[in-house]
Amino acid sequence: MLELKDASLTLGGRELFRKLSLMALDGQITCITGKPGTGKTATLQAMLGFLLLDEGLVSIDGELLTPQSAPTFRKLMAYVPQKEEVAISPVDVDTHGLEAVWAPYRVRRYQLTAIDEHLDVAPMATKPIIIADDPAPSLLGVLRSMADGGHTVIIASRREEYINLSDKIITLGTS
Repeated sequence: MLELKDASLTLGGRELFRKLSLMALDGQITCITGKPGTGKTATLQAMLGFLLLDEGLVSIDGELLTPQSAPTFRKLMAYVPQKEEVAISPVDVDTHGLEAVWAPYRVRRYQLTAIDEHLDVAPMATKPIIIADDPAPSLLGVLRSMADGGHTVIIASRREEYINLSDKIITLGTS
């Protein structure tokens, strides 16, 4: 289970969300949706420990995610980046602690390992938490299977097929 509690985040002087609370449960798909610019990707980055919240907390199975604990927690996560975030380049070193589940891309600003929808996604099965930023529709069945198998699956997307697939929907920017 991954939880955000009373989370607030401001980027570039713009408040993306205030007092956001959500629980992404094992065995479920949680979809974070909203219009462009409402903070979907930033929310995922906070869950990964790459963005610090202005206030509130992120916890995994009741344990607080901090800058010191984030590399350890990232070993429990598989990350599926937005396609426009990636550029083809091999990942040499995983400097931020996200354990290698597939390494076809280097992600802009962060050197993360990532799952690509055109490649073998079996390594995701070893991770209890799957975080996907607007994944390709070809991953729809894989992500549903992962959740049905007990994984915590968190998706940021505006795509209707992911919203309809989700067990829980959080809409940002509706204050």
